[in-house]
Amino acid sequence: MICTPAIAAVQNTSAQSNPNRKNIQGKAKTGGKSKIPARKGPIVITSDTLSADQNAHIAVFDGRVSAKNDDMELFADKMTVHYFENGGVDTIDAEGNVKLIKEGRVVTAGKAHYEKANDRILFTENPKIAQASSVVTGSLITYYVSTDKMDVKDSKVFIESK
Repeated sequence: MICTPAIAAVQNTSAQSNPNRKNIQGKAKTGGKSKIPARKGPIVITSDTLSADQNAHIAVFDGRVSAKNDDMELFADKMTVHYFENGGVDTIDAEGNVKLIKEGRVVTAGKAHYEKANDRILFTENPKIAQASSVVTGSLITYYVSTDKMDVKDSKVFIESK
């Protein structure tokens, strides 16, 4: 496999329980003009398997997928990363048991779609946000990464009284 800036290093992580598990580490970059501030530190993606098509600029991570940076972690059964020719991430599609963990907040859903250009993640298929003693559900949860704001369509809020 040929490595690009988005896929800077590929190695077996033998310290983990599955010797076939793959680990990818790279720096997040923009694929063109963007008003989004650069993320701190690398993004590390681990999975059981990786299939990459350098010509199509697509990497498919399958099985126990985790994408982690300094302040959040995204889990899924499968993630498809579309990246620019220069290696910057364009979009990420996550499906199956999707979970985002950031600063005491957990968002779960059946699917998620990250758009670098809009710096947002769209959660669908029974999305739910849990934080402290409250839970929010809806048909679509839009999470704006840089501003840490969320919009919820068809929302229902459950607050535990103390």
